[in-house]
Amino acid sequence: MASDPCTKCGSDVPLSSAECPVCSRQQSFPNVRMAERASEVAALAARIQQAEVSAAGLGLTEILGQFVAATGRSQAVMNRSLGALSGWLSSSNPLFLSFFRQREQGRPPDGSEWDEQRLAAEAAINPYCYTELNYAALTLDGSGMPYYGPYSVVLKEITIEDRASIFEENPFIFNKNHHVIAGSTPPLGYRTSWARRGELCGAKLHGKLTAQMKAPDFAPILMERKGSESDCDFVEVHIYGPVNRVGIASVRGVAPKRAGDRIIWKQAVGALKKLGATVEEVS
Repeated sequence: MASDPCTKCGSDVPLSSAECPVCSRQQSFPNVRMAERASEVAALAARIQQAEVSAAGLGLTEILGQFVAATGRSQAVMNRSLGALSGWLSSSNPLFLSFFRQREQGRPPDGSEWDEQRLAAEAAINPYCYTELNYAALTLDGSGMPYYGPYSVVLKEITIEDRASIFEENPFIFNKNHHVIAGSTPPLGYRTSWARRGELCGAKLHGKLTAQMKAPDFAPILMERKGSESDCDFVEVHIYGPVNRVGIASVRGVAPKRAGDRIIWKQAVGALKKLGATVEEVS
């Protein structure tokens, strides 16, 4: 099994663990350690260099620098249905669990191709910790992917930054695009730490930048919202462990039209405000 040396005693710490089995010193989270391995860092650096060369040839060096800086300040957003959001806020358990932990507690699969194949896809990208990961996306404007639910939940950076890694795109789509099959190793250079998320965004999206762009134009480049999951494009955030509702910074969504849903939404707004989160109703 893959391992890293303990930061205190030097013993081998399996990538499946966040604690040294010898001295019990806490280590970085497995997904973060994978992202910070020298081979990943070097491969991403090569991609960044290619992006810089390409941008320079097109006279876009300054624009690329602005884009990298802007996306380096991006936030993590999760989208939820009203029912899922309300359940998270009203439950006696404040933790939002990963899909696989929810399955252990009885969550039924939805029957879609995505649910059927997600174990294989996610295990290929994060083989040592996929069962523990919650998923979000990077956003510059506080809005998320409506396909996953009409309510965009932005998370407080302080609650996720140490346990979040950044990945190029949805693992299911990535594996298809890069011909990753069972037993093969994904290509390097497509993941990074939270602190270096801007660099990965620049490496991925530099080809979509133009000389006429201003800062407000960067948001739809970072997150391309379309009607179906397979058509959406975004940079993923992989968060190790449950997400506590105290970590919600803001929620943006449309006020429901149905009377019953308006009651649920009103209760959710009250709970969010008690948590200190901001709420924005959009038309």
